[in-house]
Amino acid sequence: MKKTFLGLAFVLPIFATPSEELMKKGYEVFKRSCSACHVEYMSHKEMRQVRMKVMKGEKPPIQAPPMNMVALRVKYFYPEEDEFTEFVKDYITEPMREKGVCMPMAFKLFGVMPPIGKALSEEEKEAVAYWIYHRYKGSWEEMMKKFNKHGRGMHGHGKSIMERPALQRKD
Repeated sequence: MKKTFLGLAFVLPIFATPSEELMKKGYEVFKRSCSACHVEYMSHKEMRQVRMKVMKGEKPPIQAPPMNMVALRVKYFYPEEDEFTEFVKDYITEPMREKGVCMPMAFKLFGVMPPIGKALSEEEKEAVAYWIYHRYKGSWEEMMKKFNKHGRGMHGHGKSIMERPALQRKD
């Protein structure tokens, strides 16, 4: 009986669903601290429209990349929850282009975000990172395939969308 129980103790976390309480707290932090710049979700069609405006020389109608795109881009480089969380907590506290994983065009359009994490408690940073990680499913590759379906996509002139900017490459 003890062996069965111990076996379940190791298997159950794999199938665990995100904590509703932590998701709620993370969403509250997002709404209060992040949503002034980041929209929660933007469809591929809406992002293509934003891109078209920018290509015409217009200012983007958003202040920062949509959170769904941010989440999947960060997951591409930091797929494990613990490393994702540590990256988010560090980046929102001390954002720098050199450690960011945004596409170069995002930095060009939006710049580097302000250090909003300095005003957040460790618990709030953990909660928002948890919410971002669990809120958005899928992968960067899948999202880009959908985006690129009707055009050249977001990466422009043949540059790989999977490539980390040279300044930020992990060696």
